Amino acid sequence: MLYFRLINSSFKRNMRSYGPYLMATIMLVAINYIFIAISANTSLKKLNTGSVTTAMLDLGFKFILLVTFAFLIYVNRFLWQQRSQEMGLYSMLGMTSHNLQLLTIIEKGYLMLISLVAGLVFGVIFEKLAFLGLGYLLNISHLTQPWFVSSAILKTIGITVSLFALIMVVDLIKLHRMTPNQLWQNQAASHKQHGVLYILGGIIGFILLIWAYYITLTIKPRISAISHFMLAVILLVVGTYLVFIIGSIILLHLLQRNKHFYYQPRHFIAVSGMLQRMEQNGASLATICLLCSSILVILFTSITLYVGIGSTVKSYSPDDVVMVGTQALTKDQQSTISTVAHYHNAKVNDYVHYQMTVPQYGYWRNNHFINQGTIQKMDNKTSGSVILLTTKEYNKITNQHVHLSGNQALAYANSKGHYGKITVNDQTYHAKKLAHFDQYFNPDHSIYTPMFIVVNKLPQHTPLATVTTFNYQLKGNQKDRIKFEQDLQSQLKMNNMAFTGKATITSLINGLYGGLVFIGILISIALAITTTIVIYFKQISEGYADRERFHTMQQVGLSEQETVKSIHSQVLMVFLMPVIGAIINLGFAIPAIRQIMIQLNFYNLPLMLTVGAIVAISLLALYLMLYGLTTRTYRQIVDSPFKSIE
Repeated sequence: MLYFRLINSSFKRNMRSYGPYLMATIMLVAINYIFIAISANTSLKKLNTGSVTTAMLDLGFKFILLVTFAFLIYVNRFLWQQRSQEMGLYSMLGMTSHNLQLLTIIEKGYLMLISLVAGLVFGVIFEKLAFLGLGYLLNISHLTQPWFVSSAILKTIGITVSLFALIMVVDLIKLHRMTPNQLWQNQAASHKQHGVLYILGGIIGFILLIWAYYITLTIKPRISAISHFMLAVILLVVGTYLVFIIGSIILLHLLQRNKHFYYQPRHFIAVSGMLQRMEQNGASLATICLLCSSILVILFTSITLYVGIGSTVKSYSPDDVVMVGTQALTKDQQSTISTVAHYHNAKVNDYVHYQMTVPQYGYWRNNHFINQGTIQKMDNKTSGSVILLTTKEYNKITNQHVHLSGNQALAYANSKGHYGKITVNDQTYHAKKLAHFDQYFNPDHSIYTPMFIVVNKLPQHTPLATVTTFNYQLKGNQKDRIKFEQDLQSQLKMNNMAFTGKATITSLINGLYGGLVFIGILISIALAITTTIVIYFKQISEGYADRERFHTMQQVGLSEQETVKSIHSQVLMVFLMPVIGAIINLGFAIPAIRQIMIQLNFYNLPLMLTVGAIVAISLLALYLMLYGLTTRTYRQIVDSPFKSIE
């Protein structure tokens, strides 16, 4: 009973730390359960995109599990620092190492039980709501999910017990290795002297950041784009930690050496105070910056793709049905279309037929297209394709009367195009940019952006393709339209490369991107919880440090108003650094993400910039709101009486 009384007493005294910790662990346990329960859903796996959605959920769950583990390790380290003196006091009062270890085991079991029970309760309640949200994002109403998923409950219990057991073992090892005197003085931190290697580390940090930003700005829409982006992410992570931990301190030391600047009351207090804060919290600030960057990038990418589904679908199928073949539709095929349309009560209209060259893949070098051939011959250099059609065909499908003379040409591309004097297939053209081209599409559904070029005459011996498109009216819902398109494709005996239905492709992309948004939201919530707790505990630790600093500054003659103003301005500066860094990271990430999205046939740059601005402003507003909430706790600590421990 003594152990339970000690633990309850400790919880009451340290509710400022244990309260937010338990709230965060409960929410993380709930999110883990939601991921596991939805991944186990059988009706989800039966969808056309079920295997991909399930794979994304599994990947998201692993990421959440990693976030949960990192969160528990970080917060456990802070709680250990808070309780080390208490453990040292118990030891001095007669408790043995065995007693302290038993106390630690009971405490961790207590925390685990509360987190697990409450987390599962909230998980079961909100999992149903999350599943309805997933169904809405996927635009599917026939998904079913039981109230309790026993396998998910058991798996969540196993994972939670394992994680708490791991951090308990870490604490037991610390207790075994430390003496009572070391436990008592564990919070004391000495100022470190920095040598040449430390300075070199700061310089390397800035170099890595510049390198990462350079990669994001120079990524091309090639098959290697994702690997290059991942390299930039790794460089950014390492560079951010080095800059926050080392680079900022080097910069402040340089300001200290400038005597005219440093030895002014306002600058002296600000620089010396900031130096102490960065020494103590550099790693925490870097972690907050990277967590905020992750939230921004995940939300920006998933929301942009989902909101832009309409423009993505149009790049695959500009009309309701698009058919591509080596020859025009035969009479039998035309009859089949009429028969299937009549069976489904569909009215077909707006037929368009035209010829164009088969897409030729390659890459551009100084407005000269290096033709590599068909898509089977692509390599790491391949960055796009070229499709040629005559002015006669162009006028037929656009109802225009365009006349080109000599080597004049018209060109259109949804992303970066090449205009002016260009060379394609050893033919030189003077290409003028088209403002729009309604029949623009990606015939091979490839990751490479096609460029359509209208010329007077096609080069000899160039393979041709015939395109047939039409729209249709059908009384019914999206499901009926998909049935019609699938039946028509089956009767025409065309593969997915030759036949594209807008309703079908919309359903597929909606399933993929809807699942991506769902996972992105859950991951962002988990990251936001982690970020909030990291910020909260950083504010608490700074509050205890500033309480002593506040007392010292008043002893040397500064007024209370000057002291409060100085400390709070430093706290605000340090607090804003991570979110400013995160917004800068998003700004440099957008060009790279755009190149990757181009490979997914998304070209809407204005929409990307709009979503990016909304996400960044929203995060900044929430971050400042969080600053206001955590500052209240910080002020309560600073304003409390300071008692030095001799």
